[in-house]
Amino acid sequence: MRKIISLLVAGLVAPLLAPGTVHARPVPTGLSALTNNPIYTTGKLPVRSCPEYAEEIPDYLTAQNYLREGALCLDATWTSYFKKAKLPFRKPSMEFIHKSTVKTRACGSIDGFWGGAYCQQTQGIVVLVDGWMLEYEGTPFLFYVLAHEYGHHVQQRAGIIKAHDKLTPKDTKKAYRWHARLELQADCLSGAYLRSIWASTGRDSYDWKELLTYIKEDMGDPVHGTGKSRAAWTDRGFKAGSPSACNTYKAPASQVA
Repeated sequence: MRKIISLLVAGLVAPLLAPGTVHARPVPTGLSALTNNPIYTTGKLPVRSCPEYAEEIPDYLTAQNYLREGALCLDATWTSYFKKAKLPFRKPSMEFIHKSTVKTRACGSIDGFWGGAYCQQTQGIVVLVDGWMLEYEGTPFLFYVLAHEYGHHVQQRAGIIKAHDKLTPKDTKKAYRWHARLELQADCLSGAYLRSIWASTGRDSYDWKELLTYIKEDMGDPVHGTGKSRAAWTDRGFKAGSPSACNTYKAPASQVA
């Protein structure tokens, strides 16, 4: 059974040295990987031009092309950032599907209601573009979903997920609260990334507030945190434009509910 981390489901794999990476520092382990990770001190994400493939996404084909273009921008930004942090990096695999019954290459079969998934053993991202995902047409919601799942890959490559898993409490309720720190950090990383490309999308503050409203109203659950917390951490990352704002492991419990 492959372990999954997702937007509405959740998960990761062993770090491999990316081609061309030189003088990479060891991937951090243990508690320091969570609280003092190099990605917190590497500065802002590089500003990059990444115009949206389309503002209106009425169907699966448009959504698929939209996500493919977005993935290229995410790859370029995080590859550059990890090089600056002197951490080994490799791009995740990407799959965009429109039927939940499809067996994915990265995650196998995934049951239940879900939108995006990151799978540890294969370091792959899968996004399911079905009807409810297209209800947010006209907003960058789909890009947020992709950036969130990519945030899990960032956590994997930075050693955060492995350390997180080792420290997961056995008590179910405590484990949910602990896992929420991982998910809220992925939200924050997605916000930081979206800030780095925001100017090139041609969107404004109204679009951002609208996206946060959708996250707050529709995206909360016990494993990922409340909608209010998810929106707050996404916005925190966006305002900072840097992973330095995303250290959920030092945040008080009241901020990661």
